Amino acid sequence: MSPQDKIIHVANKLGLSTLKDMQGSTGAVYDADVEASGILFGRSAQHNSPNVTNLNDNRFEVNEALLIETIAVYTCTANGLDVQNMQTTLGSAAVVLMDVVIGNKTVIKDAPIFAAGQPSTFASIGLQYNSDDQANLFLPRHQIFMEGAGILIPPQVDFYINYKIYNVYTGEILPLPSETFLGAYLFGTKVNLNFNTSL
Repeated sequence: MSPQDKIIHVANKLGLSTLKDMQGSTGAVYDADVEASGILFGRSAQHNSPNVTNLNDNRFEVNEALLIETIAVYTCTANGLDVQNMQTTLGSAAVVLMDVVIGNKTVIKDAPIFAAGQPSTFASIGLQYNSDDQANLFLPRHQIFMEGAGILIPPQVDFYINYKIYNVYTGEILPLPSETFLGAYLFGTKVNLNFNTSL
């Protein structure tokens, strides 16, 4: 089933007959947990900085949806401006366990996201793994944890991510370093109302 078919199938179940007239494109939403609450996207309405989030609420408007195809996680400073290398920030023994919740359903449960490994998480200048590889010196690189998730966030349904950070060897919960916060991107196919066919 193609991403478009999944979106239309869910829209039909929800009774959104105009979704077939909408235009799809690549989209991304992001949010950082600057309150260190253990919740991403759930408090996005309280964040008024585009450095922290690009959402006004943790639900999409009528006839707006996102089919998640990739999830990426990063660490940043409180203002969201300075994205940090996650392995350097949390240590190579850190693992983030996250649940993706849409409405009242957990659609991804305890997905592990390891701080160590390649490719590097949004590596900033000087934090590349191979110092001899000059091509990576100034290029931001994403540590992408899940591709092809294929989960649809429908219109007007709350969504959020719960997370905890553990030491992968001892199992103890790891606190984030002072002034460091966790953020996430959800990439995928986004649909928006097509005014050419809807007006």
